[in-house]
Amino acid sequence: MSKTLIVFGTRFGATHRSSEVIAKVLKEKFNHEVELVKLSSKTENIELSNFENVIVGTSIAYFSWTKRVKKFLKNDFSGKKLFVFISSAALTYAALEKGEMEKYEKHKKRFLDNVVKKNANVQPTSTAVFGGWIRKGKTEEFSLFNWKEKDMIKWANEIGKLTS
Repeated sequence: MSKTLIVFGTRFGATHRSSEVIAKVLKEKFNHEVELVKLSSKTENIELSNFENVIVGTSIAYFSWTKRVKKFLKNDFSGKKLFVFISSAALTYAALEKGEMEKYEKHKKRFLDNVVKKNANVQPTSTAVFGGWIRKGKTEEFSLFNWKEKDMIKWANEIGKLTS
């Protein structure tokens, strides 16, 4: 049984929901033991030696990662399979949806690849870009919603095959 840690930071909830979908697929289809942790000021030290696989997810808002996730990425992941994803409803995923591949690659490089390269001590086994949602003020209405569960399920299946 593979032990997998999923840590995430979220602003509007899409990254949390994406992490839950990934965890469910890994547990049910690939028999992973999964620990899901929302990084917050109350998060205690996480003992990485307990896990073979680490999945790191963050929302992208205001052109940046959540602070705690970016800091977490500085841990030593030597000997681990590292997977990283971002939820980027407004720029990166929106460009992908529109088929604007040059724009997508530019945003992916800026918001995912360069941040991982600068902060992680190992090359991730796989990375992914997901959509998300943005709410209109404090209401339940969305000003943007492009979160697609099938994207997380597909990536979780890839992770399961690479870690089983």
